[in-house]
Amino acid sequence: DPPNTASALQRKKILLMGGPKEGPDYAIHPIGGTARRLRGLKENKAYKAAMLNPPFSLDAKAAGLKSMGRAIDLIGPYQATGTFVLREWASANRGTLERYIAAYIEGCRWAVAPANREAAVKVLSERLKVAPAIATQTWELLSDPNFGLARDCRFDMQGFRSVLALRAEIEGSWGGKAPPPDRYVDLSYYEAALKRIAK
Repeated sequence: DPPNTASALQRKKILLMGGPKEGPDYAIHPIGGTARRLRGLKENKAYKAAMLNPPFSLDAKAAGLKSMGRAIDLIGPYQATGTFVLREWASANRGTLERYIAAYIEGCRWAVAPANREAAVKVLSERLKVAPAIATQTWELLSDPNFGLARDCRFDMQGFRSVLALRAEIEGSWGGKAPPPDRYVDLSYYEAALKRIAK
């Protein structure tokens, strides 16, 4: 990924906590998404570390690579997934946006439901081109209520505060001071989507 995106900023923070600094101690080689980062680690010995999420982190472990730990354990909560629209568009397309979010919530529920385990593992294996055993481990992690997908894919406000704080600290955004999250987030659409599903 580009060096100013979520995974890259998390990596920079984790390395700073241990001492190494970009430039004198290490160089960044942006080579793409998670699958490409894993392939880079496997194929190029000059590449020493990358941020990997499941199933790629599991595939890396199976290939003999070592984990430095989970980002959430090292730097705390982080809202990594999101969909973005302009407020003006959201206001003009409220029904469409609520239906989209409702479908997303139902998809999250389906993905972690024990009754759908076999089908979900098959989708993971086929779409992400990983071995069934890795897909099974991935499903187990994603369905773990203490680590996996948030219940109903609920937005993690504390995790989003961390996103803003990290960007302010590492990138110097907003003059180094993180803005309030409500500048960017309006959860009324999510709450309305939950009500649609309950009907």
